Amino acid sequence: MANIRLRRKRPGTVADLSSSLWRCITHLERHLDASAKGAQPDISELCKLSHALSQSAATYLKALETGQLEDRLELLERAQRLESQDNIFRRVS
Repeated sequence: MANIRLRRKRPGTVADLSSSLWRCITHLERHLDASAKGAQPDISELCKLSHALSQSAATYLKALETGQLEDRLELLERAQRLESQDNIFRRVS
């Protein structure tokens, strides 16, 4: 238990999640292709892999959108801070 706490010093970021999901997606794609190319593909396995791939892809897209929104919000907040500092400077001058 203590080892787990030591390894997880900080919460993951959207970039961490996106990276992990992308690795998962590429792995699932390879496994799905290999399973589908077999002499007699197992339909149950293909369905499970397809579902896992679609769920991972949907989550990945949400993570990308969230990352983009965080970046845009950070830029807006920075612009607002600069504008606020500029207004304070004008009042003092």
